[in-house]
Amino acid sequence: MSQGSTPRTTAVTSKRFYDAYSRGYATYLERHSGYFRSVEKEIAAAAGSRKGLALLDVGTGTGERLQRVVSEIRPDRVAAIDESPEMAVLAQSNCPSAQVLAMPLGAPELPDAFSERFDLVTCLSNVLGHIPQTQLVPGLKQIRSLLKPGGVFVFDVNNRYNAVTYGPLSVIRNVARDRVLPGGGNFTAAYRNGDEVLHTPVHLFSPSEVTRLLRESGLRIASLGFRDYATGQVRGRFGGSIVVKAVSA
Repeated sequence: MSQGSTPRTTAVTSKRFYDAYSRGYATYLERHSGYFRSVEKEIAAAAGSRKGLALLDVGTGTGERLQRVVSEIRPDRVAAIDESPEMAVLAQSNCPSAQVLAMPLGAPELPDAFSERFDLVTCLSNVLGHIPQTQLVPGLKQIRSLLKPGGVFVFDVNNRYNAVTYGPLSVIRNVARDRVLPGGGNFTAAYRNGDEVLHTPVHLFSPSEVTRLLRESGLRIASLGFRDYATGQVRGRFGGSIVVKAVSA
C-alpha cells in the first residue's frame, strides 16, 4: 500500500477480529488499567475467603487479567475459554496454571469440557457484547450450569447510557429509543491490521436489558453498579460501564 492511501475496510466475525487484535491488545489493557483494576477488586471481593476455589474465565483474551486475578485470589483450580485460538495461545502463556480452551461460550461441548463445576465465573471487558443476541440467554444459561450451588458470576458490559464515553446526545437518543424499542443497540469496533481496517459489531447494553437477560437465564442480580471506564471510580448510571455480580436464582 502506498503511503497516504486509504486502507480497505473489512467486516469480520468477532473471532477473526480478536485473532488480529491479540497483537495490539496490551495497549488497550493499559489505556483502561484503572477501570480493569477496579473490576478485579470486585472479583476478589466475590471470591472472599472460599477454600478450594475453582475459577472459570469466559472470553479470557490474552490471559493477563486472569493471571492478575489468580495472583490475588489464589484459586485451587483455574480454567479459561476464548473463541479466538490466537488469544487462547497467549492466555496459556500468560497464565500457565490455567486450563485454556479455544472454545466460544455457547459451544455444545462446553459443559462437558470440564469435569467439575466452578465457584466463580468471570466474563470481562464486554465479552457478552460480542455474542449474537439470540445466543445471549442460552450462553448465560450455560454459565449458570457451570456454577456450583452458591457460585458467583461476575461480569461487566458496555453501558449504552454512558454519557462520558458516548456523549450526552447519543445517550439521550438511546434513552428515547429504548422507551419504544427496548433491547440495547450496537456500535462498530475497528482495528487496523496492516493494510486493512477490521470492523465487527459490538452490543451496548442498558441496565434494564441486563436485568432482563439474567432473569430469563435463571440468574439473580446480587449487585449492579457503574464504574468510570478510564479510572474505575464509582459513577451513576450515566457515567460508567455496568459491573454485575449474579448468583443462581
